Amino acid sequence: MTRERPSRQQGVGLIETLVAMLVLALGVLGMAAIQVRTLTSTRVTQLRAEAVRATDDLLDRIQTNAAIRNAPPIVNPYITTWGEAPEPEMDCALVPCDGTQLAAFDLAQWKAGLAMALPSGDARVFASDTDPNQLGILIAWTEAAAKNESTAGQNERALFSQAVAVQDALGQAGTGLANIACPAQQTCHLTFIRP
Repeated sequence: MTRERPSRQQGVGLIETLVAMLVLALGVLGMAAIQVRTLTSTRVTQLRAEAVRATDDLLDRIQTNAAIRNAPPIVNPYITTWGEAPEPEMDCALVPCDGTQLAAFDLAQWKAGLAMALPSGDARVFASDTDPNQLGILIAWTEAAAKNESTAGQNERALFSQAVAVQDALGQAGTGLANIACPAQQTCHLTFIRP
């Protein structure tokens, strides 16, 4: 009867198991990172969609206000700056209002809705310098998931600034208008409308 000698290798199965567990753990971490990035992108997309919806809402309000619909943008009562809209003189849902009163009522409701729909949501409505029949709507909000630029790599910082910068028709950052820019630390959506 031949007797087999025991192998001097011991514990090889344990090392292989540990390596397999390490590879599996790295795969799970990679999948978790992809999931987090997907959720962040989904949130950013939802915020942008809400900004587009708010722009459409304001356009509908302006077009519904027949008294000022054809007013030149330079004297349009829907033009507003950053910050809360002042309280309207009248509640136009309960009593008849003229065009200017309805515009104040619409802006107060619209800005309040914007503040509720977007984190730190605010907007500025301005007359276009390039087209006398256009209004510009610049909607701003903060993104909780926005990258801290000090921790982002050089390439990520460049891509991040290009994605956040508002581009005008000439490809220049900003709106192309003096004193109309996205507030610091906020993301903006710019739309030009023709009421």
